[in-house]
Amino acid sequence: MTAILNGSDRCLYCHNVFSPEVSWQSFVGVEAKKLLCADCDSKLDPIKMICCDMCGRPIQRKEKTSGRFSLKGKHILSNEQNGDFILSTGTNSLSPLFSHNPSHLCSDCQWWSTIPLLSTHPVQHRALYTYNVFMQELIAKFKYRGDAKLAELFTDGLKELTKSIGRIDCVTVIPLTDERLWERGFNQSALLAQAFPWEEILQRRGTAGKQSKRGRKSRLAVFHEHIFEFTKEANERIWKDKCILIIDDIYTTGATLRTAAELFYRRGAAIVYSVTVARAVGQIKNKT
Repeated sequence: MTAILNGSDRCLYCHNVFSPEVSWQSFVGVEAKKLLCADCDSKLDPIKMICCDMCGRPIQRKEKTSGRFSLKGKHILSNEQNGDFILSTGTNSLSPLFSHNPSHLCSDCQWWSTIPLLSTHPVQHRALYTYNVFMQELIAKFKYRGDAKLAELFTDGLKELTKSIGRIDCVTVIPLTDERLWERGFNQSALLAQAFPWEEILQRRGTAGKQSKRGRKSRLAVFHEHIFEFTKEANERIWKDKCILIIDDIYTTGATLRTAAELFYRRGAAIVYSVTVARAVGQIKNKT
């Protein structure tokens, strides 16, 4: 049975005051404090099941997609009962945990596997939420309008998301250009990595322009632009056989993360993982 405490909290997103519902878990300290009001929390779309165990592409609800999604020559078909998409092979969905033997690849990951280095050194990725309209607005407020405190919504979740990886030798983040860092006053990925012992390993080369302004084809082209390099200190380190975790805010095509991972792989790293707050799936259309 739950009860309403006399105390109240303020939602980190809408800033409305709300009285949190608590259960016995709250009293013994095993339940995390609520940072969003019930209304805002209900607009988040946690990724619970995936259909690609390489990039963590989520199973899509029927109303959020059109057409079919290729999976190694097979398709995901509509389930009339619950509106989700299921694999026509009979496998309903995959666990969102990291896989030590990823084998179910979406069409995007099949394409990435045609690139010589990535065919033998893939990047396995997971995200907390789908990049729906509410998440788009939340990240814009966090990233572009300077509400750095919103990072607190995700730090613990990202830490939890990596528990199935096992050994991690180095945690780093996607860096910003000096210009972008000056504009925002902080690197959003660094704030999201606060729960990790992360290190500043990478830096930007030149200017690649804002990713949010790029189309899909232009985003994919980033992989061939070599926009990252090691910092002076990191360049002197030995990366052979190391397991790397890269943290960022949004996964769209995966080009940015794979560009960063390529540096580690060319220096002999064993494997590179990545986690983000959100995972884009298709085009977002806000009809309101």
